[in-house]
Amino acid sequence: MNEAEQQQTEIGTLSVDVYFKDDELIIVSPIAGASLENIDIIIQRDILVIKGVRMPPENIEESSYEHKECFWGPFSRTIALPKNLDTDQTRAYYHNGILMIKIPKKTETEAKRIEIQASE
Repeated sequence: MNEAEQQQTEIGTLSVDVYFKDDELIIVSPIAGASLENIDIIIQRDILVIKGVRMPPENIEESSYEHKECFWGPFSRTIALPKNLDTDQTRAYYHNGILMIKIPKKTETEAKRIEIQASE
């Protein structure tokens, strides 16, 4: 398999920063070269998946490269999420090639007293 064929079958891995700020989990990833239409974010249970495709700015033959470090093609990243998040309230933003995902922590509910009723 030549380098061009190998790169077409490879899936790139995204670099991410994951941290808590205030009451939410923040995930930041630079995804230069991808348009919004080519990025998907999926949350299932406690797993978040970011996947998509980066398209090169122009079609260059592999033999024309003198030096090549940029990854073009499909990418994917899976992140295990903490259990205390309200994933239904997830928000995502994409600006200047930076993807930012914000997931709030679940609000702690106060203890609730349950009244016991006599059975008939």
